[in-house]
Amino acid sequence: MIVLIDGLVPESQAERIRKLSPKIRLVLLPKFGEPLPKNLLKDAEVIYTTKAHFSPVDAPKLRWVQTNTAATNPQSQSAIWQSLVPMCNVVGAYSPAVAECAFAMLLALTRRIPLAVKSQMKHHWPEDYMPWAGEELCGATMGIVGYGSIGRQMARIAQSFGMNVLACKRNPSQKRDDSFCFPGTGDPEGEIPNAWFGENDMAEMFRRSDHVMIPLPHVPSTEKIICKTQLSALPKHAWLVSIGRGAVIDEPALIDMLKNGGIAGAGLDVFAEEPLPASSPLWDMPNVLIMPHVGSWTNRQADRATEVLIENIRRDLAGEPLVNVVDKKLRY
Repeated sequence: MIVLIDGLVPESQAERIRKLSPKIRLVLLPKFGEPLPKNLLKDAEVIYTTKAHFSPVDAPKLRWVQTNTAATNPQSQSAIWQSLVPMCNVVGAYSPAVAECAFAMLLALTRRIPLAVKSQMKHHWPEDYMPWAGEELCGATMGIVGYGSIGRQMARIAQSFGMNVLACKRNPSQKRDDSFCFPGTGDPEGEIPNAWFGENDMAEMFRRSDHVMIPLPHVPSTEKIICKTQLSALPKHAWLVSIGRGAVIDEPALIDMLKNGGIAGAGLDVFAEEPLPASSPLWDMPNVLIMPHVGSWTNRQADRATEVLIENIRRDLAGEPLVNVVDKKLRY
């Protein structure tokens, strides 16, 4: 099995792949993200890539492709996307990191960490402690929009905080999730939520939530799916954390809510336009915490992604179904 790798794979992980079988030959490209050489494509049976810059015509032996991204947007215009070759992604690989980042933002806001940073920079010990009064998560209700791998890890963390969990997904009757999941993480059986909601019931879930996490992917069906109707249903004390893709929220409607005290505030890692323009009013809002789309960016990112590749190669060798096969119609 010739595996052509157009992505960052740590050497320790590459060695694990080689040990799966003597039949495996890895071909690691020195640079990634560029068009793949035709002389290497002609023998490749598996390709691990970022943007899928190649034509399936040039890879006659190709049996499946895996991206090192969870989102499919970088590949949706590629020739391989239009082909019948199965494409897998790394959904589940980044869930621990993204969920941790989301809770870091929420805790920073509810426990007034930005205020502490400002005071520390000024070497100032406060006389008035009232602005420092925090909010406890224990006993509060967390609404999660998009109960995929990231949402399920968020639910697991929320449960450990003693929170009630509400889950919203396209098909709430399908509680099980078969995507890649690290042992001891997530909620693959869908056992954590106290209640389930469909996308048409999102406003009702928002009404019942003290805080909302939004780890939704951006596909045509989720474009601005969270708009004024849903946002207006949130209690005024609610904090919102967006860490999937910015385009799923009607950003002007969110800005209006933040300006007018419709919600307590927001932690935002993703935006409708990135980089976030310097002219955006979000930069200067005291109730907003901004991060530059780094939810999955940790010291273990490449290792985590490669775990899914290792699992799929193992499955291929064993004649088992691949994990994380993308539905090209749904785009996830």
